[in-house]
Amino acid sequence: MSNNVTLRHLRAFVAVAERGGYTAAARSLNIAQSALSRTIVEVEEELDTRLFERTTRRVVLTASGEQLLMNARRVLEEFDSAMSRFQLYHSGLNGVVSLAALSSVASIMLPTFISEFRKGRPNVRISVKDGFADEVVRYVRDGQVDFGITSFPKASGQLICEQIAADTLVCICSKSHRFVGLETVSWNDLNGEDFVAFDPLSSVRTCVDRALQIAEIQLGTITQARDVGTVAGLVSADLGISVVPSLVLPMMQFCEITQKKLVSPAVEREIYLVHDPQTPIPP
Repeated sequence: MSNNVTLRHLRAFVAVAERGGYTAAARSLNIAQSALSRTIVEVEEELDTRLFERTTRRVVLTASGEQLLMNARRVLEEFDSAMSRFQLYHSGLNGVVSLAALSSVASIMLPTFISEFRKGRPNVRISVKDGFADEVVRYVRDGQVDFGITSFPKASGQLICEQIAADTLVCICSKSHRFVGLETVSWNDLNGEDFVAFDPLSSVRTCVDRALQIAEIQLGTITQARDVGTVAGLVSADLGISVVPSLVLPMMQFCEITQKKLVSPAVEREIYLVHDPQTPIPP
């Protein structure tokens, strides 16, 4: 007994078994009855057994045929199901999309876009990693995600970086700070102020430090924190002012702080879509 029975053979066999004859089966398969008969003979020769008892009116399964029918149906169902899943994946209606993003982007920008995306693709799973700017780049470079959304993609190498958004830097202070009475705050106003700074790994820290250096601002006592909420809490406690991208402000609403437009000059943090051209993107 050989193993050269193909899916074409199994489909022909199941059609004859389920329709009780060659005429109806050939019609359902849209092939000539003679071609169908040859196919069944090939199956019986390959398996070295008779699958049907032929009568004048119909064909009846043998014991071997009954066993093969049960197995053939299972094989065809699994194959058809697998191909259906692949077609959904190939058309972008199934599978997984993985991405990494800055925490502010992941919590503020992305949810609306993901919600819209899922309306037309309910079977696509979304995996989101949040992290600092360099962490996002590393996730993309290491192939852990399909693409990333980050700021200041340093040392990106072969990665493709496309700017997709920008958010303006604003000054935040406590409700009791002297800045509360000002309509706007200039960078020069920050001179000598105690300051709550983000962790050096943060894209916010990179952007703010660059602006402070250009404006030649000397800060007072610096308190450093990693988390957006922690920075907000420290500012609310009047331990210093801070400068943050407008995108993170919704993440600070639990604290009693005041935001002020930061001018002379207005500074933006650029947001980039980053991906590796060597990594295949899911459909």
